[in-house]
Parts: sequence; structure tokens; C-alpha cells
Amino acid sequence: MPALTSGPRQAELRRTPDGVVLRLGLADGTPYLERPLAELLTYSAGRPWQLEAPQPDGWWSSRRAGEHRAGFRTGPLAVELRLSFDSSDRLDLEVRWRNTSQHRIADLAVGLLLDPGRGQDSRLTIPGLIYNDNPSADPLRAVPRIGHTPGGGFVAEEDRLPIPGINLEWRAGRDRRWLSLFSRPRARRSADGQVRYGSLGVIRQEGPVIAALSGVLMFDGKQDVRYVGKAETSATDDGYLMLRPGEVFTQQLVLDWGPLEVRGHAFRQLVRTGRELFTSPGASGLPVAESIALKTVALDNRWYQSGAVAGYTKFSDIPGNGPVKPAHFMYGWTGQALKLAWCDARLGFTARDRLRVDRCRAAVEFYLAGSATPTAGPRHNAYQVDTRRWTSFRTGSRPMISSRAYGETLSDLADVITLFRQYDEPVPPSWLHALDEAMIFLRGAQLPDGTFPVGWRLDGRPAATTVSAAGIPCVLAALKASEVLGRPGLLSDATTWLSRYHDQHARTFDRPFARSTLDAACEDKEAGMYYFMAAYDLFRRTGDPLYGGWCEVAADWLLTWVYVWSPEQDADAPLHTSGFNAIGWPSVSVQNHHLDVFFPTYELLAFGLAADRPEYVAAAQTTLHAVTQGIAANPGDWDFPLPGEQGEAVFQTHWQRRGHTNTWNPSWVIAVPLANALRIQSSCPTD
Repeated sequence: MPALTSGPRQAELRRTPDGVVLRLGLADGTPYLERPLAELLTYSAGRPWQLEAPQPDGWWSSRRAGEHRAGFRTGPLAVELRLSFDSSDRLDLEVRWRNTSQHRIADLAVGLLLDPGRGQDSRLTIPGLIYNDNPSADPLRAVPRIGHTPGGGFVAEEDRLPIPGINLEWRAGRDRRWLSLFSRPRARRSADGQVRYGSLGVIRQEGPVIAALSGVLMFDGKQDVRYVGKAETSATDDGYLMLRPGEVFTQQLVLDWGPLEVRGHAFRQLVRTGRELFTSPGASGLPVAESIALKTVALDNRWYQSGAVAGYTKFSDIPGNGPVKPAHFMYGWTGQALKLAWCDARLGFTARDRLRVDRCRAAVEFYLAGSATPTAGPRHNAYQVDTRRWTSFRTGSRPMISSRAYGETLSDLADVITLFRQYDEPVPPSWLHALDEAMIFLRGAQLPDGTFPVGWRLDGRPAATTVSAAGIPCVLAALKASEVLGRPGLLSDATTWLSRYHDQHARTFDRPFARSTLDAACEDKEAGMYYFMAAYDLFRRTGDPLYGGWCEVAADWLLTWVYVWSPEQDADAPLHTSGFNAIGWPSVSVQNHHLDVFFPTYELLAFGLAADRPEYVAAAQTTLHAVTQGIAANPGDWDFPLPGEQGEAVFQTHWQRRGHTNTWNPSWVIAVPLANALRIQSSCPTD
């Protein structure tokens, strides 16, 4: 019987004198993988686990219409592999490990090792964990990496992967190819209610080898090491199997492969296939109007005014409502004070509530009146209410104006001006002057490569020359300011600046978006967010399909961070009790493996509608409702005494406290989802 063929793909288990060979390729004869089956499996009993090839005994194989099977015995185990194509031309691969002995087998580690060969210029994507081996990650911190020498590797629990799959692209001669492996995770729940999953990762041998294992872990090439916190690891005895006589452990995997047109963009295939394989709906969440009402309660709690001092505090002053911190306003990054001001005014205009509009005006006036530095343009990032001092972030024990926080705040200022004009509310000339002054500064505040630094000293000099995407919010601010100020030249400048970031990051993803978060020097979701938002702003204003293409690539990269499945939680975990559903939630960075609500939900939805891309509309709608799950609807919910509050982090894995949320609630957790919901409610309602 011939090889299995479906659409452009071909696969077979072929019997040879030495055993059985797995062959993957295209229907035109292009080979992608051909390996003896025994070399693609691993079986180890004992600790620490080893990458040991099984010793086959008693081979058998069978072919029938639409399915190939093969198997063998190795010690006390019988191994069986089944291949069949699904209706979308993807290969379903099932591996069964059965204990044929009369005794239980403990400390067992089994799995599949997929080695596509020694292709050159390989690129690897493990969603949320590894992006081209994380080239921007701080080499002095413990961050997931594969490494470039044999013996390296990183293997994590399946529930750490927003899309439980791995994509590898490589060059074969003049062609580029890609191959993705997906797992269909199956929770194993013990008698005490604890949940465990299999594991996925890559191990460096002569080349990168994709590993789909039964649960054992690896960090930096060391077995039985788990990544447990920010740059922290811990030894673990978790992940081993125990099979009773006759018991079977089954791995359900899916393989997808094909040619690649654009170098570095194979991760897009991972996103497309992953979202087709995992189709369970996310949580219904709260209606947009209800989430707005609750978040407004939290917003009102953050308002502070004493004389001319006016703004929104980063933390609450209600006992038990999050951490106790000295009252301060944070502009951009974790505070988003002017975004809260925009939200307040938006609510005020809609409800004809003059008090809210006046609060917004007072907050903007206070910021612009006092935040200036000795250099015209850049402004301090924070105001300490108790000590009445303006401050900034610090690096190298010296003050630094964060380019991300600065760009975010300028963008929010431009949004406030636009909102005031929309409702014929007078805009003080000083606001326009401050925005213009900032743009003059940005024109001369770049690094030699034409991008912005991670920050500036108070005298306007770059605080560092690190290659990063941290300054993209400044590009977004310039795009918005060009519209507010009516400066065509500024639009041209901002377009050039974004093109430089496109070349640096998005053209090939040699260096993926990174270093936008101040506390996690690595590849992170936020860095790609602002590129997408800036590209969307250009697309919105020009309709140019070039920028539409940039949006699509960036949206797919962002969607590698978004959960398409919901890991089960331990029976006694709060997330299990609440019925938490992870589908639609974004993770954070390759260093911080938790969930949060920071996502360009409105822009993704608006772009999907404008570009007639229903998959992006659906993704945005899923996230919009998913991230309302942690909002306190009543006093005491999620350990908050105030309705509308929400913790910054959801711990869906063993990164920190699996199955819990925290009560760290900086005001961005109000500002970002509230601003998204208000924009969606007014321009593209979903309820």
C-alpha cells in the first residue's frame, strides 16, 4: 500500500530490514524528515532521566486505507505508533506506551524526539518561551534558552505554552522549510486532585531536536530543573510516570510542515494551525458595559486632588485593596495616569458628567505644569504625593526617563486632546505646545541606528545604547501627534522611524521584539504590542496595504502569546474553584510566565474589521471577554474589598503559585482594559 498522501503532504511508516522508518515530505517528492523510528523515540527508567533510544525487539507494521501503524517491544514496554491525516492535511501522530510486565514501572520518562536534520540557519519558536533562542534576553539572568552547543536544552510543562506546539524553520539549499509539532494536552489528575501534563521543548544535539515528552523537565540542559519565578529555577522530582501492569500512556501529537516564503516568519504557521486545532470557546466573561461600570468604580478610587496636585494614584488607599505604598502618580508603564484621565473624560462626555471632564483637565494640567526636566521635551515619569517630588526611573543608580513610559504618556496626551476636540471642549494652547516640544526633542533623541534608546538621562543623552524595541511607543506618540498638530512632516518622520523598527525586528525576526518591560530584559509581548499599534495607526490613516501586512505579521506574533486552550488546575486551587478559563488570555514575556490583561484588544478588533480578517476579530473578542474573569464584581471577590479591582497576574503554571492570582493592582490594570472597553463600546460594539 502506498504512502499516506493528503493535499500537498505525504507521510509513511516504511518497513526496512533494520526496522521501521518514519518519512515525511511533500507529494512532489521533497523530503522533510526521514529517520529510523527507534531514533525518534526515547525511553528512560530511573532518575535523572536520560535521552536513551529504546532497544527494539519484535518489530511489526501494518498499512490500511488512511492509516499506518508500527510498533515493537523494548524491555517491559510495548510501543505503537499510528499515523493518519486529518481533513486539513495535517498528520495525526499517536504514540502508545504500554506496560506489558507484571510489575509497575516507576520513574519513567518516554517521548518523541523530532529531528528534521542538520538544516542551516534554523529558527525556533516555542510560544511564550523561546523566540529565536531569545537573543535579547539578559545573559546574566536565568531565562529559557536552548543554547548553541550540544547538551543544551529547555523542556517545560505543556501548560506553559499558550499554543502547545513548537515551530522550527531552516534552510535546505536555496529553500526554506518549516515544521511544527503540536501536542493535544491531556491532564493527568492524581488521587489528591493534583494535575500534571506532558512536556514540550527542544534539546540541542548536533542541531535542535524537538522533544515531546511525558512530563520530565529541563532548564539550561539540566534535567529535573523547573523555572519557578523571575530569573529563578528550582530542582524538582515532578514529571515522571508510573505505569501499572497493562497501563497505557498515550501521546496525541499533530505534525504540520511545508515551504516558507519569508525568512523568519514560520511562526505564523504555528499560530494559524494552533488556532484551527484548538477551537474551544473562551469564557463568556462580563458584558462590555458591566466591565466598564466595575472598572469605573476602581478608577474613582484612584483619583486624588489636593489644591493644584491632581492625578490618579498607582495604588489604592483602601486597606486590604492591594499593596500599601506611598501615594504617587505614575505616567506610563505601570501607572498610565493620563490614560486614566482619558477614561475619566470619555465617561464624562458620554454621561454629561462635568466633574469627570474637569478631573481629566486638572490631571493633565498638573502633569504638564510640573513634570519638566532641565532638558526641553522629556518629562519625569512619576510624582511622589507625600514628598511632593517629581521623579523618574533609575538605572545605574542615576535617573532615567523611560522611553516607553514617555511615549505612552505622550500618546495618552494626544488622545486626550483628540477627545476634547471631538466634543468641542477647549484645549489649552499649553497642551499643544508641550506635545510640539516633545516632538522636537524626539527628532534629535535617537541612537545612531535611528531608533530610540530605552531611556534618556535628565540632560537628554541616551541612558544606554542597547538594541531594543522599548522606544516604539515614542513612534506611536509621534503618529498621533502628527494628526493632533497637523504636521505632515511629523507623519513622514514617524513613518521612517517605524520602518527602522520594522527592519530591526519584524522583517526577519532575527531579533524579535524585546526589552520593553523595565523589569524583564528579554523578549516580551509589550514590545510587539506597540509596533502593532503604530502599524495599525498608519494603516488606519493611509489604507496602504504595506502597513496592513505589517499589522498582520505583528498580530500573528502577538497571538503566539495568547492561550488557545485552558489548562486544568489542581482541585484545591482558587482558579479551579472559580472555573477560570485561560483561552484568550495573553502571557507576558519569556522571563515572566504568567497571564495579564495587557493587550491591544481594541486595535486588533478594529484592524480585523477594517481589513476583513475575521480571525483577528474573533481573537480580539475572545480576549476582550476572557480578561474580565478576575474583576471583583462584589466586595471580597478575588480578595479585593473594592469592586472593579483586579490582580495584575494570573498564575496558570508552576511559575510562582500555580492556580492562584495575586492582589498586586497597579492602576494600569484599570486603565488598559477600561480604555479598550470604552473604545470598543463606542466604535465597534461586540455585545
